Amino acid sequence: MGLLSPYNYRTRDGKKFWLHIKRKGKVILYYFSKDPVDALFNIPKGYEVIKTPKMSMPMLKKKAGGMFSGFAKKGKPAEKAEASQETKSA
Repeated sequence: MGLLSPYNYRTRDGKKFWLHIKRKGKVILYYFSKDPVDALFNIPKGYEVIKTPKMSMPMLKKKAGGMFSGFAKKGKPAEKAEASQETKSA
């Protein structure tokens, strides 16, 4: 991959996929295609390339973390602890 070539992803078996973008109003869709025409040159900021487990195709995923990642927590630990203590005492 040179300085002026589009971003591509090569699978283990040697297949190449190029990153593309499609916009529909406010929705932005990033996808990989075997066609290099009109491919993007960079991965968008805040994204990473992953491989789908079943089909071994590349796809973009938002990176974990960020400025507010520590503030949002799933569930409340106190409620989970109280629920487990109630089931043990019963």
